[in-house]
Amino acid sequence: MKPRSSLPGGTTDIAAERALVLAPHADDDLLGCGGLLARLAERGADVRVLFLTDSSGGDEVTDDREAYGCRRRDEAIRALAVLGIENVRNLDIPDGRLAHHVEEASEEIRGALLELRPDLVLSVSPLENTGDHRAAFSALYRVLAPLRGDAELDRAVAGVRIMLYEINQPTTPDILVDVSDEVPMLAAAIEHHESQLALHNYLEAALGLRRYRALSLPPSVTAAEGYRDLKLDDFVTHSPAGLVRTLGGMPSERIVREGPLVSVVVRTKDRPGLLAEALESLATGSYRRVQVVLVNDGGQSPFVRDDYPLAVVRVDLEENRGRAAAANAGVEAATGDYVAFLDDDDLAEPEHLETLVGLVAASDVRVAYTDAAAAVYELASDGGWQEAARRLPYSRDFDPDLLLVDNYIPFNTLLIERRLLDEVGPFDPEFEFFEDWDLLIRLSQRARFHHHRQVTCEYRHFRTGGDQILGAQASQRPDFVSMKARVIERHRDLCTPQALARAVTRLRDEAVRSAEESAARGAEAADLRSLHTAAQDAYHRLNDELERLKAYTANFERETQRVIDGHEQHLTRLYAEIERLGSVIEAMEATKAWRLHKAVERLRGRNR
Repeated sequence: MKPRSSLPGGTTDIAAERALVLAPHADDDLLGCGGLLARLAERGADVRVLFLTDSSGGDEVTDDREAYGCRRRDEAIRALAVLGIENVRNLDIPDGRLAHHVEEASEEIRGALLELRPDLVLSVSPLENTGDHRAAFSALYRVLAPLRGDAELDRAVAGVRIMLYEINQPTTPDILVDVSDEVPMLAAAIEHHESQLALHNYLEAALGLRRYRALSLPPSVTAAEGYRDLKLDDFVTHSPAGLVRTLGGMPSERIVREGPLVSVVVRTKDRPGLLAEALESLATGSYRRVQVVLVNDGGQSPFVRDDYPLAVVRVDLEENRGRAAAANAGVEAATGDYVAFLDDDDLAEPEHLETLVGLVAASDVRVAYTDAAAAVYELASDGGWQEAARRLPYSRDFDPDLLLVDNYIPFNTLLIERRLLDEVGPFDPEFEFFEDWDLLIRLSQRARFHHHRQVTCEYRHFRTGGDQILGAQASQRPDFVSMKARVIERHRDLCTPQALARAVTRLRDEAVRSAEESAARGAEAADLRSLHTAAQDAYHRLNDELERLKAYTANFERETQRVIDGHEQHLTRLYAEIERLGSVIEAMEATKAWRLHKAVERLRGRNR
């Protein structure tokens, strides 16, 4: 998914067998995606609508909220019935308070996804102006972002398409759906929301937005609905703020000033452009009890703007001493209760530190980590960097046995208690790289790590090469295996047969499960290929029959034309003969003999 700057010039036909609609209030469904719902229902799709609040009126003044909510819910049922949709469910979450009940809404959404197993989910956009609307998207994000392919929900939403509709905040859609034919039915449905139409002219607003969306389309399209098209990976590989940014919005500026002091060690050397981006990513974070320890590893003195909002401690090393020594210098200068790390070519999302601080607030959590998306950047035509690919290579819950044979925790995802760092000792300068893995193994022997399945930072690769010590293909370094062997050798005492057996068993189980899932997907693919082959055979049979009917029709038309031509020729000859006989009769009547004959006939008549 990439930000859009222009509207589509054509429409997209959306098909679905099972569609789940997430609407904060009773009427948001029709206002945002009613035209598409009408079309899906007409085509026989199983459409289910989940209203996430009781629609009892948030800021609206009403004497009886319960009665008001009942009225609105009844209106919604009648309105959806116009479209042929009957499967409707309302939650009891108070209208206007959805942000305080996101977890409850998430559980309901999770249950609906497991029950319906939809191929299409329609949700409000996080760019909406209304708090309940944004909270509805947050609830959906909370359900989808932690999915890693190892749960029943993953199978329930495999291949699902998520489309975001707009209500009170027009965005830049990447899909336009032609709903010209559905407008009369949609208008009739919206008119059932009498309580809301008494407050605002929602009908004209909804129809006006659809007319506006048709401006980039051919004249034959008089009304269209705009959507942003997402995949499950968009939720998995982005933080909430990152997803909002990608959709073209600005993340909300939440500020947290209370909590433990966090020291963020930033290692850098002569990369001012990347460093500026890394520092800005920390400056826009929601958590502000932060001390940035900027370690210059023998390069030019790095620039930090005068109005930088976070405290900065500078550590200048006279000469380049390597990753481990720079990290040790940063930890030594840090005065925070916890220490995090961010290299100058990586980025932190706004919620990164706040999320980690929330995790270590739990009892006995001394190390916490989240997930990092790996983003590949390439040079753009304007000389800047543009994202070319994004994925989630690592997202594994803590396993100290597995950590002995492979490092699965990106270092910029961690928050570590400072006292624990003192207990395990410094980074080992003997390691040119993998110094972080060596430290993690030592930490794992003293504390369990708490893992939260959410992307909160970004690990960046640059296709020009040379910008990272491991580059985009770490395993291609000639000393990769030997350096990895040195780490394993360092901790050989921990690599007991039991620990290795547990690690191998887990890897084997994961491999078997992956193989079974691949086999299942292969079987599904085989079934699809079989269906495709059957469809192709049916198509060819129908095509042959069509060609036969075309030939029969052409022959029938030729024979019919031959008969018609024969009749026309016969009629032409008949008319000519009639004209000839008429001429003969006229000539005969003009003779004296004919006149004498007529006179004799008259005399005979009188004598009778």
